[in-house]
This record gives sequence, C-alpha cells and structure tokens, in this order.
Amino acid sequence: MLTLALVACISSMHAQNIIYSYAIGNWRNGPTVMISPLFETTEQFTTLQLIARVRKDWPQAFTDTTDIDVQRFATKEEGELSRVTLKGKYGVRKLPVDMLGSDPSVKPSPAKLEHNE
Repeated sequence: MLTLALVACISSMHAQNIIYSYAIGNWRNGPTVMISPLFETTEQFTTLQLIARVRKDWPQAFTDTTDIDVQRFATKEEGELSRVTLKGKYGVRKLPVDMLGSDPSVKPSPAKLEHNE
C-alpha cells in the first residue's frame, strides 16, 4: 500500500504534457464572437484557470465577454485548424468573429498561470 502511494506521489510530480489551447468568448449569441490566439499550456490547468489566464492576457477582448469556453489540442496545427473552422461556422450563423492575433509583447507561459480558482 505504501509503495502504491509513493508511486502515485512521484508520478504526480512529473511535468505535465504541453498542449495548446484557445478561448472563445460570446460563443452562444454574440454580439461578436471573440477567439483568442492559440497559446501553450499544460494538461494540469482547469478550464476556470485557463479562462482567468485569457482574461488577464487579452483583457481588451475578454474582460466583458460572456459564455467563455476553452478548447485544448495536442498540436499547434490541430488548434489553428480548429480556430479557422470555428470562424467559418460562426460565419454561417452570420455572427461577426474577432480572431485575435498574437500580441508579440505577450508571451504567456504555463508558469504564469495562477492556481487560484
């Protein structure tokens, strides 16, 4: 039993896998759907933590948004394809979409995210 607990503790200390994510704001009914740039994160962060990060890193776009959700991907290519596809789907619904570009002055990293929920 002690061995099992020790193995579980050690495995939880290993670094989490890097993944890619983006946020969608006002996704239900607009008025303008906000899609954040793809950013690097890890598997350890919850949706609420990632939403807090997005609100902090892109406050001009996500401070007053509603219906925020976060999508996660194993590769950058999957994430970028999803962003483009999602923009097209909202276009069919005739909702304007703001595809935020990456701000070169903002270099978010997994370590910047606070663990408060």
